[in-house]
Amino acid sequence: LGTRIAMYTMLSLLIGTLFFDLGAKDSYASVQSRIALLFYCVAFFVFMSVAVLPFTVMERAIVEKEVRNGYYHPSIFQLAQAIASIPGTFLLALITTSIIISMTGLREPVWYFINMFLALSCAEALAHLVSHLVPHFIIGMAVLAGMYGMFMLLQGFMIVPSEFPGALEWSYNIAFHTYSWRTFMYSEFSGDDVTFDSIEFPMGIDVLRLYEIDDVNRAYDMLVLLCYAIAVHSLSFLVLHVKYVMFKST
Repeated sequence: LGTRIAMYTMLSLLIGTLFFDLGAKDSYASVQSRIALLFYCVAFFVFMSVAVLPFTVMERAIVEKEVRNGYYHPSIFQLAQAIASIPGTFLLALITTSIIISMTGLREPVWYFINMFLALSCAEALAHLVSHLVPHFIIGMAVLAGMYGMFMLLQGFMIVPSEFPGALEWSYNIAFHTYSWRTFMYSEFSGDDVTFDSIEFPMGIDVLRLYEIDDVNRAYDMLVLLCYAIAVHSLSFLVLHVKYVMFKST
């Protein structure tokens, strides 16, 4: 956790330096900078959760020995992992929010924190699930990196939902990045008081219309992220339970 805190802190400071006082600017360039910054916050801070994988995979051998000795059911280990990850995720979200919001001047710090916390919670849950399915953490990191790369493509930043090929329209909704990024965007650009000195985007709502996210319900999206994390943790619970049952039957 200490390494991740250092990484998140340094990156947040770099972001704050590069985009210093961005919230006070109203040019067309500042609109583009806001969009790029919010995409990066979703994409890279979530991506850095791959650092969890080596530790969870290395713990597996110890857990298997303790399970064989009848100390506990492996599903209890998953529950403990899920609970133990909450304080660390909370701290990482708090650090990034405090530094980035204070230095860049972006809007809605409370929504930013809630969004970052739940997005990181989903990332932690997915890292735990992958760690239970792969034989080695290097394979797990590759699988998780590939999934995050796919989610970045599907979240609606690079191609808006209406332009998805017909056979892939459903895929927009499977990436938890989708709900996080559009909530970040809505928090920053919604409201009649959000205006810019720009012909292309005179108001913030025009940016949201461009990305087809002008009708976002932030509370709903945060609930989706919460349920997403719970569902992934439940899958991990199921995987460990099946492994335990198979072990007892041999």
